[in-house]
Amino acid sequence: MVRIVTFKKRVDFPVYGLQFLLDDQLVAVGGGGANNSGTKNKMAIFSIDAKRRRLKENAALELSEQEDCAMSVATHPQLPMIATGINSSLEEIQKGQNQQCRLFDAHEGHIKKVKTTCTSSNKNPEEYQKITRFSHSGKYLLTGTTDGKVSVLTVPELEVVFPPLRFQNVQDADIDITETHVAIATTKAMIILSIQDGTVVQVIDSPCLNRYTQCEYRACRYANNKLYAIVNSNGNKGAFVCVWKINQRKPYPLRNTRTCRISRKNITSFCLSDKGDLLAYASTDLAVGLVDTSTLKPVLKVNKAHGFAITSLTFDHAGKYLASAGADNCCHIMVIPDTLILGPDYSTPVFIFLDMVLFALLMHIIVQLYS
Repeated sequence: MVRIVTFKKRVDFPVYGLQFLLDDQLVAVGGGGANNSGTKNKMAIFSIDAKRRRLKENAALELSEQEDCAMSVATHPQLPMIATGINSSLEEIQKGQNQQCRLFDAHEGHIKKVKTTCTSSNKNPEEYQKITRFSHSGKYLLTGTTDGKVSVLTVPELEVVFPPLRFQNVQDADIDITETHVAIATTKAMIILSIQDGTVVQVIDSPCLNRYTQCEYRACRYANNKLYAIVNSNGNKGAFVCVWKINQRKPYPLRNTRTCRISRKNITSFCLSDKGDLLAYASTDLAVGLVDTSTLKPVLKVNKAHGFAITSLTFDHAGKYLASAGADNCCHIMVIPDTLILGPDYSTPVFIFLDMVLFALLMHIIVQLYS
């Protein structure tokens, strides 16, 4: 049996977003919201000491009580830079001047705001930037707001690449590895856009479970020339993952979906490791599970990982840790076991070569038998 090592750090705010910096320090963001003097709106950076099983706070930034807490966060893949979604004060929102997209410098143990922009001029203070994600190289920043507005911005200028688009019930979005297309998961469809001008390249309707149970897309992510999507069934009857392999010569339209059920409960959050070999998910029963992406089979599960709904999951860059957080004011760290046995990815060059050798050997045997 695989021994699971976990530890947690209680923080002084509800956590709504987690991401690891380049040096594998953990960024946590969240808080009590606007005009809530009892709970701070805060961004914090922690280092992980696995031997002592503890998190140490190295830097922190308290936000204004008049502004909202950070509801989403992303870290740059090559620079000590943090992007967040933080609503401005009610006064600024009602003017249509909400500077909710913000860049911070995290160099040398400090968090300093360097750039802001507006990604939605909606005057409803209940709307916020729920999606914040850098592209693979960090050239672009992808944002999505709860009113359905999706933007692709250049980094660090924060200038729009194409006019922002609006969709209904946007759940998640990601930019592909080549940084040429954007996948947008709405509840009813997966929409693929060209990053050049925002034109729609493909629309994939949400699938049905057993042909009868209606399902909804919950999240999407690119890794290893594949697009992964989490699909929840209506009525909390379980969740499954859909995988599309991207053809390098003709990436789109996507074809030949691979589908597998991975949870008996609906999934609230998921992430992929940098290598793309592990998928982590959090479900409505507060469990955290790991799935081998080559076989789509569960390899590990921790029940009751948190006391309240799990809002965020993230792997460190080396794939040693899985961090999770939620409204229970805790950051939870799982040490990924070295003994975790993963299946082979038969799409890798070494297995393609072995397949060719075995096929040639088989043909040689057949020729010898009939000669």
